[in-house]
Amino acid sequence: MSKLDHKPNNAHTRHGASLEHGEAHTHDHDTWTRRSFLSTLGFAAIGSSMMLGGMPVSTFARSKFFNRLASADNDRVLILIQLGGGNDGLNTIIPVTNDIYYQKRPTLGIRKQDSILLSDDIGMHPSLASLEPFWGDGNMALIHNVGYASQNRSHARSTDIWTSASNANQNLNTGWAGRYLVEDNPDFIANPPEFPLGVRIGGSANVFQSEFGNLGVTFGGASQFTRFLEQGGFYDEENVPPNEFGRSLSFARKIANSSFKYLESIQAAADRASNLAEYPNTGLSRSLAVVARLIRGGLNTKLYLVSIGGFDTHNNQGSLTGGHANLLANIANSVNAFYSDLGTDNLSLRALAMTFSEFGRTLQENSSQGTDHGSSAPVMVFGPVKGGQYGSHATLQELDRSGDPIFGTDFRSVYTTIMDDWFGMPAGDISSVIPGQFSRIDFVDAVAASNPRQDEIPRSVTLDQNYPNPFNPSTTIRFSLPQAGEVKLQVFDVNGRLVSTLVNGSMNAGSHTATFHSGSLSSGTYVYRLDTPAGSVTRKMTLIK
Repeated sequence: MSKLDHKPNNAHTRHGASLEHGEAHTHDHDTWTRRSFLSTLGFAAIGSSMMLGGMPVSTFARSKFFNRLASADNDRVLILIQLGGGNDGLNTIIPVTNDIYYQKRPTLGIRKQDSILLSDDIGMHPSLASLEPFWGDGNMALIHNVGYASQNRSHARSTDIWTSASNANQNLNTGWAGRYLVEDNPDFIANPPEFPLGVRIGGSANVFQSEFGNLGVTFGGASQFTRFLEQGGFYDEENVPPNEFGRSLSFARKIANSSFKYLESIQAAADRASNLAEYPNTGLSRSLAVVARLIRGGLNTKLYLVSIGGFDTHNNQGSLTGGHANLLANIANSVNAFYSDLGTDNLSLRALAMTFSEFGRTLQENSSQGTDHGSSAPVMVFGPVKGGQYGSHATLQELDRSGDPIFGTDFRSVYTTIMDDWFGMPAGDISSVIPGQFSRIDFVDAVAASNPRQDEIPRSVTLDQNYPNPFNPSTTIRFSLPQAGEVKLQVFDVNGRLVSTLVNGSMNAGSHTATFHSGSLSSGTYVYRLDTPAGSVTRKMTLIK
């Protein structure tokens, strides 16, 4: 079920969620910051430490879930973009005809004429302008009003709920991905894969937590990706004092570098590729640039987590301009650069990206020209999607006891959809990782999701000569498509009369064949025509009986 039966909850009145709560609010943020800091350092994690592209990074090991993906007939990748701090969803995706919104936000509200209209009553913050082409081309899906019952307003707790896929009244000690890391793989530590099956560049480590602790190898730090590659590891084995201590230190560093399981595969992927687009000079962009480079380099990693912080906008949030507007522009420009990069060699068909945040912000703006910890918020999904809006924006009439919107779509329905339609997981496995039953949302483009490996995708539409030719009684027609789309393959006689329709529907990118059976047709010349969104191609063939 995408919407749970629930009563308006009073968890939103939690002391410490608002700026006005003073010391309790400060303590709440200190706790959240401390947890985030320890998570970044990777305390209790299995493995070594290093830096990747200037951001904290984790790679995690073998699992039944990810091994299945690695051996699947596709090479799809999921990129999770975590918006740390609680993104203001109401100023991201705006109910531009809702009077309640403007009454509650007299200084922060975004006017209809200033927004990017997605429909008559829904607008997008103007700072997201770089996403407008995604929307227009059908490469952006917007899922409204996403959350969960009894929303918790603590940063740490709500992040735990999102990353563990639990109910608000559950305390799961494992993440939704981590629960697969050890399932049916008791030798995952002794027998790891040769490449990382997941990479974390910032964000919450809890998503990879297992009953054995955090299974990720943690990479933390600043701009040492290049030095890591040059040194053949995190530790410099050469730059040591010229004495006995230095020789011992060099040996210890050599051992540490050699113990890093994925060194060779990451180096090989990075050496094989480079970024083919310009990226903004921001942390999120640099993270996504690393992801694009590793994808292009052939690293067989299925899941990436990147993050951007700063969304805890209690003070001077801004409206058309200001802190929140700058954060949204960062997201839009970074995502645009990432897909432009991958699109240069058709890799964008492999990458599905999704934003999420621990909660939204309050409907009512506060006295400091900001917003406090709120409830639901939109999720944006990019790449091979069925573009459009899913679910309904909050009416702002049905509110919880704190005066904030009640969620409409459970966040676990988004996870369920991605696991089912993107990764092709059996329903039984999905229910084992996501406790409970949650309905799918039809936002994944199943045709694009089934694209073949990159080396099998042609650069243009081709229609080959049938074989054999002449033929009797049947012949094979081969054609290739550079991208998924609606295709029609038909056979006509020399007078233009339709003889047979061999293909009529959606086809994946790649090479395809169709067989034409002549049946009772008489000998002669026939024409076969391939119609695609890119145009039509025709060829002749000869039937001899």
